[in-house]
Amino acid sequence: MLKLVIAVKRHPDFTQEEFRRYLSVEHAKLMRECPASEKYVRRYVQSYALPMGLNGGEPEAPCVFDAVSELWFDSGADMKAFFSDPDYLANVRPDESRFSERDNCVFFMTEERQII
Repeated sequence: MLKLVIAVKRHPDFTQEEFRRYLSVEHAKLMRECPASEKYVRRYVQSYALPMGLNGGEPEAPCVFDAVSELWFDSGADMKAFFSDPDYLANVRPDESRFSERDNCVFFMTEERQII
């Protein structure tokens, strides 16, 4: 199984709160309702940056990204099919530019190996 990890930079028109609400409610709904998601995506997880450092106090530096999205696929072919599916392209893809600076997001493929 392959996992696509996306480090998401929020659109400057959104506050951190607005961004989290939009991503977790509006965008999540589009993903759930997209037939391509049901067909190709095995799992979709959103994680949000918190305003704290590793020691639980203030962060040492401002966070560059505001969230991480993870999408699991059975294969590279399924991932390619998802991102070229007409339902994704018509409904989900245009929404990504509403809440994120898509050109400043980072996309990378991973193979997960659980250690603990």
